[in-house]
Amino acid sequence: MRKRIRPVIFLMIMLFSLAAAGSIRAAEQGMVSDGASLLSESDAGELGREAGELMEATGWSIFLVTTADAGGKTAVDYADDFFDAHSPEQENGVALLIDMDNREIVISTCGEAARYLTDERTETIIDDAYGYVSGGDYRSCFEQMLSGIRGCYAEGILQGQYNYDQETGKRSEYRSIRPAELAIAAVAACGAGAVFFSVIVGKYRMKTGTYSYAFRDYGRVELRVKEDRYSGQTVTHRRIPRQSSGDGDSAGRSTMHTSGSGRQHGGGSRKF
Repeated sequence: MRKRIRPVIFLMIMLFSLAAAGSIRAAEQGMVSDGASLLSESDAGELGREAGELMEATGWSIFLVTTADAGGKTAVDYADDFFDAHSPEQENGVALLIDMDNREIVISTCGEAARYLTDERTETIIDDAYGYVSGGDYRSCFEQMLSGIRGCYAEGILQGQYNYDQETGKRSEYRSIRPAELAIAAVAACGAGAVFFSVIVGKYRMKTGTYSYAFRDYGRVELRVKEDRYSGQTVTHRRIPRQSSGDGDSAGRSTMHTSGSGRQHGGGSRKF
């Protein structure tokens, strides 16, 4: 009896190990959920690999999703909810959706990704991908969106970027310092400190040397009288225009909304 049980236990352990390994590979590759069956197996595998590379470069969660039934939700809500459900611990990331039910493509951003993908950048990515999805080339549509996101990440967060909450009207300015900026500042500070230290040390070394200044021979004092005479004054008045109190440069704005789970999402969408 025991001899029969041991192979069963061994088989169960092997199956569990293979399942765990499969889940790890899926996490490394990025998640492709083709609910609408728009992609071939090879297409899904290649897109998963590309998404995995982007995940490794950014540290974000990346989801590529298709659906033929949005369950009564809007396309934006479907994309937001998919991201929240499949990335409960990681807030930074993007869900790319091709919704055949609502006939709409969506880029849903969350966390740090919303800082990179401003409204204007998102619209540019959708512009580039729109021709593919409307022509039925769904793999190329996803590839174009992934390429656009990769380019935005390489360019970095725009100067003056801010998140705008469309429900409350509040703005959240981007003020973080990236590692590269911190490294440059540290190098500059060390260089300035080294120069200052060298100058001070050079000056103080004169005190311990043998150099002596012949002040009796070269010292001289001259006193002069100077008078200031008032001859009148001229006053010029110039009006300085006030700066506009508007929202500023819309290129740096990321419009945010709250999903059903309470998370803040940005991004954009378009019907096709």
